[in-house]
Amino acid sequence: MANVDRLHRTATLSERAADQIRAMITSGKWPVGTRIPAEHELVERFDVSRNTVREALRALVHTGLLEARVGDGTYVMATSELRAAVLRRTETSTTDEVLALRLLLEEYAAGLAAVNAGSEDVRRLRALLEDVPAAASRSIADHAEADIAFHREIVRLSGNSLLVDLYDHLGAALSDLLSSLMSSRPTADEHDRLHMELVEAIAARDEVAARHIASLLVSEARRMHSEASGDREQKL
Repeated sequence: MANVDRLHRTATLSERAADQIRAMITSGKWPVGTRIPAEHELVERFDVSRNTVREALRALVHTGLLEARVGDGTYVMATSELRAAVLRRTETSTTDEVLALRLLLEEYAAGLAAVNAGSEDVRRLRALLEDVPAAASRSIADHAEADIAFHREIVRLSGNSLLVDLYDHLGAALSDLLSSLMSSRPTADEHDRLHMELVEAIAARDEVAARHIASLLVSEARRMHSEASGDREQKL
């Protein structure tokens, strides 16, 4: 019985240590890419045994929040378990799968945004859209980030915090995908026109039109991906 109690106490201490490490990550004190303090420093910081720290680290590595690198240390890989899970899944997902998920999220969010958005929200959307050309002139990566910021605002206007979290966790996959598509497309005219029409539909509180235009935007991305894939195959 004493051994069982001791094991339970150790598990509880390791869970507490894991919670403290998780708090450092989610608060931003240890950003993604940071090498966290060495084991002996964590032992002193949390006033627990080395075994307790190791159990805590092992648990967080298992969830994907941390990555242990032999001979180097332990690094922060994600800001939450959900983000870690999404990152792991998107790494093995096809572009079509990512676009299909984007369609579901953005079409639904656009409809809700048309219902919820006020005049100040519409002004903010227009301002974000006006930022896109300047971002595009700087770099493809900046262009992709500006595009994501615009669509994230629409998702935020849905009023569904879970949708926002999921969209944020898709950020890396979407950024890489958009950068790839933007580098291959010859013109942005159709894409930009649809963006403007989407803002106007939201401003007019036209839920049906907003959902339809959002779906057209993802269809346009699918078309660009298909054309880019065809071009690459022809070059091989």
